[in-house]
Amino acid sequence: PFARAHGCALSSGFLAAAGFLVPCTTRAAGMAVAKRARTKLLRPEDLTVGTPVIYGDDKRGIVCDAFAALDQFWVRDPETSELVRSGEGEIVTFGVADLLLAPSVVPGPRQQTSSQSARVLVLGTAQQMLRIIQHFGAPDLSERREPQMFLAVPCSNCLCGPKCGRFDASSAQTCQPETCPLLQLAGSGDGVEQGMWELAQSLRPDFADQINLRVYHLKQALEQLGPDILKLDGYYCLSSVTLPYGIHDIEAAAPEDQRELEDVRCHIDIGVTAEGRAIDGESSLDRTARRVLGEACGISLAEPLWEEDVQFKLRKLLGVDLPLKYWDGPEAKGYVLILPSDLEAAPQNGLLAFKEPKAGKTQSDWQQEQDQFQNLPKLPEDWIRIKSRSNGQRYYW
Repeated sequence: PFARAHGCALSSGFLAAAGFLVPCTTRAAGMAVAKRARTKLLRPEDLTVGTPVIYGDDKRGIVCDAFAALDQFWVRDPETSELVRSGEGEIVTFGVADLLLAPSVVPGPRQQTSSQSARVLVLGTAQQMLRIIQHFGAPDLSERREPQMFLAVPCSNCLCGPKCGRFDASSAQTCQPETCPLLQLAGSGDGVEQGMWELAQSLRPDFADQINLRVYHLKQALEQLGPDILKLDGYYCLSSVTLPYGIHDIEAAAPEDQRELEDVRCHIDIGVTAEGRAIDGESSLDRTARRVLGEACGISLAEPLWEEDVQFKLRKLLGVDLPLKYWDGPEAKGYVLILPSDLEAAPQNGLLAFKEPKAGKTQSDWQQEQDQFQNLPKLPEDWIRIKSRSNGQRYYW
């Protein structure tokens, strides 16, 4: 009961998609890995739209246009979504000799200005989920990605069973597979597909028979949100799915991170939409949240959608009492964003950008556009012609 990126048929269950997206890393992440990557010959065909790269003086970017046959690539800044430009304002065209593949290892705290992190949970309509899923792309069953796939779960199904325990970050399983609706949906044949299990087991052959499917940071967020999320009929919760870290990734991680990657993040986890640590230069976790959302699922949201006043009004309109933000201890801040159903979505610099719908033209706008009617009979003084957006009919005003 879901719609895959392949077919995108919608039903009353939940939507699912798997594919390649930008790993949630920082420009300073795993420098030893990055230095080794410099000795590896990069081919133009290795760089596709969405590939995370390092350019210049260890600056982080994302390929947003790829012309592999010409060895020419455009790169955008993951935080601002703006194309990389020269000092004169011209778009910089990179070749493979100018770029490095960004490492996919989670960075250690010593490589950060702060150990704080941001999480984002996006709630939207079925149509919005489908647009995101289609933009996310096809499944990658060959190597670990961050995230590996997405599940769009109906908000009305976002609950655990009566015998499920509270969220525990260090526990291998806190839900009862036999009674937990959320875990049953994710674990069904139409949820996390068999190929994901096989890839997870190949990443951790030493732990293959102990890997569980866990409702992880999503469960923690739902506990913070409370029961009103069940009232959001017709809305879906966009949840990420991550796989265990591979042995090589664990070995390449900072020593203080290795235990968590090996012993805690060793299962198939259902999480929030996006998460990631703050990096150098980010003035607040608000900026971190915007960046990790773009990196995780390739979408950007118009600035007003991040404003507390706008989110509060959306909740009031929908008749739900949901927190705008939540904390996981002092270090991790979660953002809960509801998307208005009338948003417009269009590709922009490699991202799927959600913006407010365009407002209708004002009388002043139409007065400035009367030239398009110049071949029609002249109207009396102070009258103008306008055209309907819905049917193209002309009216007098």
